Amino acid sequence: MNFTQVRLAQSLLVGSLFIGTLGCGVSSTKTIPIPPAEQSAADDLAEANLAAAWDDIAGAKTKLRGDDVVVVDLREVAESDLDNAVKLLSKTSTVSELFMPAAAWADGTVLRLAALPNLKRLRIYGKEFDDAKAKSISGLPALIAVTFQDTSVTDDGASVLAELNELQDISLMNSPVTDKTLIAISTLPKLTKLNLRGTKITGEAFEPISKLPLEDLELAETDFGPEGMPAIANIEGLEKVNLWLTKIDNESLKAFEGKTSLTALNIDNCPAITEEAIPVIVSLPHLKLLHLGKTSVAPDALPQLKPLQELETLFVTNLGLEEGPAKKLEAMFPNLKRFEY
Repeated sequence: MNFTQVRLAQSLLVGSLFIGTLGCGVSSTKTIPIPPAEQSAADDLAEANLAAAWDDIAGAKTKLRGDDVVVVDLREVAESDLDNAVKLLSKTSTVSELFMPAAAWADGTVLRLAALPNLKRLRIYGKEFDDAKAKSISGLPALIAVTFQDTSVTDDGASVLAELNELQDISLMNSPVTDKTLIAISTLPKLTKLNLRGTKITGEAFEPISKLPLEDLELAETDFGPEGMPAIANIEGLEKVNLWLTKIDNESLKAFEGKTSLTALNIDNCPAITEEAIPVIVSLPHLKLLHLGKTSVAPDALPQLKPLQELETLFVTNLGLEEGPAKKLEAMFPNLKRFEY
């Protein structure tokens, strides 16, 4: 065998050994991609299983978009089942809105929520939710809506809201915050909806929010009084304001005179409002909703509301209006969809 034949034999031997090694799977790895259609089917199955898993949590309510769980409500889940519900929540990456009782909030909850990439709206209910727990939501900077309802959160805890610059919607309903909280939220550039119903506000320090882009302001069932009216009247784009069971009067309502942005005004149960306020009310040409129930407006003065031709909802309940005059009043507004007297 000459030199050339020897080299050829060596090459064939090495080649056969290399091929044999690959065949034995000793020194090679191979990734077999899952076809896109099969991967999509697997994802769909996982989401379907997740939705079914929520059905097994007694009291839990969900809303789906397609197969995705996008809203989770744990308010009616028994306390003994909340731990399992929160664990399942950690796997529900598609959830964008969460309703949570205070009893479900524990150490580490905010870390679980921070791992949910689509969570934008967090609603928390119950006295067990206090200032310390409220401050922990600073770890959720992407939130656009926060509710602390019926909680123990005070001005101290509510100050955390100033750190959430994406907020568009805040509700502190029935939580013991005061006008001081308005300073904390006065820097939120996107805030359009604020619910302070049942809080401890008075209106004495409302100036901080007068420059916010608020469109919807809820002040019902508070001691909000005349001092605060100029500040909220200065909110340029304010469309809806609920002053039910507040302490405003005819004189303070004059702050709204000519405010063309207003489309909804609720002054139900404000006994200091009389027919003397009607000239101010009719200066709001784009009102679509007006509630005058349980004010002190005289029934025979109600036809003076006729200039409000865009009205769609009119409540004049508990004013002593008789059926005949009520029908004539209703006929004055061609766009009315709801009328109660």
